[in-house]
Amino acid sequence: MPLVIVAAWSVSYLVLGLLWASGGPGYPFDAGGEGVGNTVLDPLPAAAGGGALAGAALVAGVVAALAARGPLARSAAVVAVVAGAALAVLLPDVRIMMTAGYLPVMLVAVLAGQAEFSLIVSMLTWPTVNLLILMAAGVALMALGTRTLLAGAQRAGGADGALRAGRWAVAVAVAVPVVYAITRVGWLLGIPVGISDDFLASIASITPIGAGLATLGLLGAVLTLGLVRPWGEIWPRWVPFLRGRPVPARLPAYAALIVAVPITSAGLMYVRKKLTGEQAGPPGAVDELGAWLPEMLWPLWGAALAVAGLAYLARRRDPATAIRPRRRP
Repeated sequence: MPLVIVAAWSVSYLVLGLLWASGGPGYPFDAGGEGVGNTVLDPLPAAAGGGALAGAALVAGVVAALAARGPLARSAAVVAVVAGAALAVLLPDVRIMMTAGYLPVMLVAVLAGQAEFSLIVSMLTWPTVNLLILMAAGVALMALGTRTLLAGAQRAGGADGALRAGRWAVAVAVAVPVVYAITRVGWLLGIPVGISDDFLASIASITPIGAGLATLGLLGAVLTLGLVRPWGEIWPRWVPFLRGRPVPARLPAYAALIVAVPITSAGLMYVRKKLTGEQAGPPGAVDELGAWLPEMLWPLWGAALAVAGLAYLARRRDPATAIRPRRRP
């Protein structure tokens, strides 16, 4: 499947990139204007941005052609991972994470009669859909390269090393969303964690949304623990129909990797904006540490989640390092 995605994307975006570089319609970035985009391509004119996308598509096409012939060489695998990370992690902004996080919250609001369905539709604009496409293509590219690199890492470090690395990575990947949740849930309860009372009063209307995202983060933190716990390998007893059966190794690993990408991308956008002096967070948040510092940790969260997912996959490939559930006497 990753090969098919990369091949299809390379062909389509090679054509679209050249079209946009020559002034064609439908360019999905801000092209140096003053829109809402915060990607690394938004400050560039369409000619430069379209050319960059066409170049990335050409690289992806070469990788796809090599992968179709057999396993990638290490150098080609590195190119695939770097190019994929540029598309999926470095290029996008926070919109993908916001869309993924807000959609469940907005859906509940619609079902409860507190919002209109048109609000959900308005979130799925072409620029946002384009970022989703780029992220999917980037993840597929990284998947092609990771197969080669993961096999080499497993031979070099062994599955025992993967277990140790996974435990450290899981600890980080659990701690960061907990820090974020402490601030956002505190605000919902009227506690100005990391911010002033005046700033809390100014954002009181949006604290439920932040708390909703924090709740999703906490749920993800609990699921992340499964990457180093027995119930992450054998379905626990409280799961109907599946209890006692092995968890497919790719399911938790790929889920962790898919979630890690938008988290890292969003965090890098906040870091980039903070370093360049741009507005990072709600208006007036510059001097409010709790309003922007937790987001600065998101790249660490995403990286740790990716390492934990890859370590889990490497370990599961070696039955000798499976984490067996303890038998009750």
